[in-house]
Amino acid sequence: MVTRRKHSESYIEQPVRFYKFIALTFLILTIVLLGMVIFMSSKRAVINITTKATPVDVNAEVVIGAQGAGMIEGTIELIDVEGEKVFSPHGTKEITGVATGVVTLHNDSATPQPLVVNTRIENEDGLWFRLDGGVTVPANGSLENVAVHADKEGSEYDIAPTRFIIPGLNESRRLEVYATSGAPMAGGVRSVGVVSQADIDEAAEQLKADLLEKGKTGAQGNHPESSAVYGISQLQVDDSADLIGKEVPEFTIKGTAKMVGVFYSPQTILEWSSQQLDKRAISDAEYVRPGSREPTVTFGDYDAEKGTARVQVFYDGIVTLNPESKQIEKPLFFGKTKDEVRRYLLSLDHVNGVDVELHPAWMRTVPQIHDHVDVIVTEVE
Repeated sequence: MVTRRKHSESYIEQPVRFYKFIALTFLILTIVLLGMVIFMSSKRAVINITTKATPVDVNAEVVIGAQGAGMIEGTIELIDVEGEKVFSPHGTKEITGVATGVVTLHNDSATPQPLVVNTRIENEDGLWFRLDGGVTVPANGSLENVAVHADKEGSEYDIAPTRFIIPGLNESRRLEVYATSGAPMAGGVRSVGVVSQADIDEAAEQLKADLLEKGKTGAQGNHPESSAVYGISQLQVDDSADLIGKEVPEFTIKGTAKMVGVFYSPQTILEWSSQQLDKRAISDAEYVRPGSREPTVTFGDYDAEKGTARVQVFYDGIVTLNPESKQIEKPLFFGKTKDEVRRYLLSLDHVNGVDVELHPAWMRTVPQIHDHVDVIVTEVE
């Protein structure tokens, strides 16, 4: 009976040990798998790409005219204008002359003093001036604004305000009757304009600008829904060759022209300019965006035969790395080290700097899990 009971107990203990082994093995495997999951989920990479934009622009000629006549449909309006311009020459030369001015005559005595025409007055430097006319200085009074002129030509007579004696009077009388000036004498030397070809050319340009403004006033308001540029065509200026070399303070030129008004749809020009700007992107790796709100349009010339106008269109923008570019897709970085990522990215256009962060710190390569890699593109000025 005793032997039989021992055999039965031994038979029961074996399955229990087996189940314990299975449970322990499962627990260990679960812990290992959980650790692997935690380890794999903790592997992350953040790739910061700093880009710098490059300026680009469109600067092209565009023909505007009636439908079928030009690249862009528009309206051309012509207005006949004429006008004249008074212009002062820049070139000058100095000419000596007779200085003139006015003085105040004083008489501190009780006796009137008559002075004849050309009576001399003398300053302290010995320079003579003469009265333009005869006058009588009242007793105990003065006479203002008496016109005088220099005895000789020359710049030395352009003197500052001073006191004058009258040499023709005796010494005691000179103390009682004398002259003073309150303003400088002028005219001993003067500058006169000398007309040159450059003056005529400049005057013609100013006349052209005046005619343009005159024509614009007549054309504005006729096309309220359109944008416009204006220019001058067929400018004709009166022959001014005979003026060259003449000494004149100013001269007048006259001219006629046609003011050309070019009216166009601003949206059409913007769309065309945007299309041309987009072509500056070499591939999908680049992204182009406008730098200005709208293009700048300037008048070129007018073709009377075709009835079209040439305008210059300028539209600026910047080109930079496209954040959606295939060149920076996440799978390209899987398994690469920091240095490999940096070298690759810095070889791309518009990339200014690269910073790669790997987590945990002991990681050496970028994880190969799409959701564990972040690519951040930042543009700097």
